[in-house]
Amino acid sequence: MGLFAHVLLVAIVASLVLVLLAGAGFLLSERFASGRLTAHVLAGSLTIAVAIVFAAALNHQWRVQRDRDAAVRAARTQHLENLHVLLRSESDALKTLAHGLRQGRYFTLVANDARQAIWPDETLSADVERHYPEYFHERERVIHDILQYDTELGRIRHIVSGSLPLPEPLEPSRGDLIAALVGKCAGAAPAFRRDASLDAAPVRDGALQVYEQYRCAPDLIRVAQDLFDRAADLADAAVAASDAARRYLEETALRGTCTYAPGE
Repeated sequence: MGLFAHVLLVAIVASLVLVLLAGAGFLLSERFASGRLTAHVLAGSLTIAVAIVFAAALNHQWRVQRDRDAAVRAARTQHLENLHVLLRSESDALKTLAHGLRQGRYFTLVANDARQAIWPDETLSADVERHYPEYFHERERVIHDILQYDTELGRIRHIVSGSLPLPEPLEPSRGDLIAALVGKCAGAAPAFRRDASLDAAPVRDGALQVYEQYRCAPDLIRVAQDLFDRAADLADAAVAASDAARRYLEETALRGTCTYAPGE
């Protein structure tokens, strides 16, 4: 605005000078030339004065618009880069979720906030909806379904734990045993190993004996199998959402607008 004030001041001064010259020419022409010549001189001087002022204003407006467009492009480019970083992170997180689902993982075992245990939202997570709504809703469905799955898995773990009396030396291994027994009821490949989170040999042997002797109730087998089948489908959905996030990483232009990146 300071540059414009100086340019405009110069233009006004120049215009005034031309008007004064035109006036002086008019007075002189009244004495030494015809009135028609005076009118031409005056009209020409005023035209030039108006053109100077208009050109200065137009040039300023062009510069302001150019600077604004450059600032918008810079903001959108920076925001796109930030979103690419976030999408890459989310893609990796979705694949990690898929791996955990296939391993029968219980995500919210020690979490106060179930969603936070499954999906740690970043600062720009909500902004993903503005720019990539299809992916955002796909991702949210996956998270919602995993939370439901995890709730059901927790219920099954509670049932198994309630039917599993353990001697005091084996209590520290209860969590490992429960996870292994739920998998056993679902017909998953044996995941309980002699060295799994168990230190002393008697504890390892005792936990393995409990695992081998445990008999799953028929209704528990059915529920566990259905749950593990659902986990496999959820894992596929998580991978699909991960691939969608990766596809958006190939885009070089930012979609939509937001507070971080105004429209062009």
